Amino acid sequence: MTSKQNWGAEPGWLQKKRQLASLLQKRFPVLPGQEKWLPWQKTAQPDQGGEGWLHHRGTYTALPLEAAVRDYSELLQENLMEKALRWQDNQLFAGHLANIDGGQFIYVPDDCRLTAPIELTGRGSLTNPHNVIIVGARSRVTIEERLMIKSAQGLFAATEVLLGAGAVVDYRQANDLRAPAVYTALHAYQAHAARLKLNLVVANEGAVTVSTSDFLDGDASTWTTTAVLDPGRTGQIDWRPVADGFGRSSRADLTTYVNDQGRGRVKLAPFQTSSGEPLPLKSTVIKKSTAANWPQSRIGSY
Repeated sequence: MTSKQNWGAEPGWLQKKRQLASLLQKRFPVLPGQEKWLPWQKTAQPDQGGEGWLHHRGTYTALPLEAAVRDYSELLQENLMEKALRWQDNQLFAGHLANIDGGQFIYVPDDCRLTAPIELTGRGSLTNPHNVIIVGARSRVTIEERLMIKSAQGLFAATEVLLGAGAVVDYRQANDLRAPAVYTALHAYQAHAARLKLNLVVANEGAVTVSTSDFLDGDASTWTTTAVLDPGRTGQIDWRPVADGFGRSSRADLTTYVNDQGRGRVKLAPFQTSSGEPLPLKSTVIKKSTAANWPQSRIGSY
């Protein structure tokens, strides 16, 4: 059964968007391995409250996604799963949109410089948590995401980061996701001259598929990513990095640290574009057995 409304008073645009995702889902491409998550079964009321979800209004705004779809309806109608993580790309993404059951919204307006990091530490029992982070033009911010989410069924945890022109963002993610099978997506969209520095830690013992993607839209945008993949003793990490875009002096650099000293397994997909755009890409893989300086890889460390 696919849920068309997970919150009590969803705005009409979100109800229609969920319904459209459900109706059109089978027309989209099949994502390999999607049977681990589809179909989602709505077995109980999700733990929408949980702990640690941000409530802040002032220099920037932070609200649970359930409240933000009403209070920032126009902004989310335009951006929720449209530019970074696109719901039309495949059946799994469409199913995720139809079943989003919690998450965080953060909005940093134009020309805002925050000296202290925004810390996102939400906890709860969810199957489809989704975070939307929007940073306005020329703003500078550091965001640290450390979610603790558990699910008795397949878990799809997504974060979208959208940068306005000239924005500079340092985004650090080290989540603790617990489920029989985990799909985690960290996708970004950057306007021209935006700079995104991403530090990602994946240290799960179970089966985890990690999708990272960025669309660099215009000149002089840069995406610099450092990923630490630590499957421990029994984990299985399927790493899928993709970048797209165009523009003079735009580029994407990826450094992947892999713990190859346990019995866990890491499957590395090549870092590439999906559209054939001539975006300069650089990829470096460093294994722990050969690393002189191995970065911290436990949850909560950067």
